[in-house]
Amino acid sequence: MNRREFIQKSLLTLALGQGAPSLLSKTALAAQSKDKILVVVNLFGGNDQLNTLVPYRNELYYRLRPNIAIQRPEVLDLGANGERLGLHPALRPLMPMWNNGELAVIPQVGYPNPNRSHFISTSIWHTADPSRRLETGWLGRWGDLQDDPFCDTFLGGATPQAQMGERRSAPAISSIDTFSIRLPRPFEEAFDREAQRVRSGTAEEVRRAMLSLRGALDKVGQLRQVRNQAQYPDNAFGRSMADIARMIAGGLGSSVYYTTLGGWDTHAGQPPRQAELLGYLAQALAALRADLKAIGRDKDVMIMVFSEFGRQVAENASFGTDHGEGGLMLVLGGGIRGGLYGGEPDLEDLELNALKYQTDFRNVYAAALQWIAANPQQVLGGDFQPLRLI
Repeated sequence: MNRREFIQKSLLTLALGQGAPSLLSKTALAAQSKDKILVVVNLFGGNDQLNTLVPYRNELYYRLRPNIAIQRPEVLDLGANGERLGLHPALRPLMPMWNNGELAVIPQVGYPNPNRSHFISTSIWHTADPSRRLETGWLGRWGDLQDDPFCDTFLGGATPQAQMGERRSAPAISSIDTFSIRLPRPFEEAFDREAQRVRSGTAEEVRRAMLSLRGALDKVGQLRQVRNQAQYPDNAFGRSMADIARMIAGGLGSSVYYTTLGGWDTHAGQPPRQAELLGYLAQALAALRADLKAIGRDKDVMIMVFSEFGRQVAENASFGTDHGEGGLMLVLGGGIRGGLYGGEPDLEDLELNALKYQTDFRNVYAAALQWIAANPQQVLGGDFQPLRLI
């Protein structure tokens, strides 16, 4: 193989993503920022609904949780529209959003025949397929229909199943500030020379695609110059949320940003651990909203928070809770219809000590897909009525 053939074949390999990082899985970047944006936050481990959205006027709640219940004076009352419910005190930064109708609280979300395994239930949420026949993610299937490698972006280590399609996967970026892709110097010099030569046919398509891709990579690097105006938690989750704000402000062009916050599997010593995590979540969500308002994008962004299941109603002997079923989702943003999408849980009508699910998570997904101008039926493979969030 001579030098020219080597360069051409290398260009084609990169363009097709063969052996390349996930960031190189497609070959073009849309130049303009999208109108509507979805930010997804996955709380891995199973967040406890009852101590997040607290039925603080229900005596049975306190009898079933004598050691871990949130005490009445600490609960953040949701008022007349909150149906005798209140939020965990660590969620105080979200109260202005509730009062302004910008926070949707959706209790007892799940799916038919629930599974209490972390990995199986997470996969069900990621594929939007309780039958477990699909391997592609719901956002991955949406991404397969796009022409932009940055149509969705994952902030973290490895792209989750939710963003894996048949033809491509979302790029995974651990940090804007440490992001870089460098080719070996001799290869890069040769590539630069060859990339300037106009070709014909497939070779020309590859050349243009690679030039576009390099421009996209340069654009990610330029985001280092964008600075947050709000204060985020000083941990990996806070930095990921801060980077999402910077990517939106810098015009990266993604319609979907996805990140995770783990540690919610509170079998023992739940109260301090959950309080800490809810604090991180609330602080980061409030900071992101503040940054979005500062750039005039707050009404363009829907933030959706979910966990793979809730937890059991009665506390265990280790001052914690075990795996349950129906769990809590939050949706927030300046352009969504806030409020309580459900009611006070019936603590006497349980399924093996767990809250029964009342809202199918795919109805929430359908609303999120509508938000980014996608076809819910095409992506979800069924007719799921979107929850009236928009």
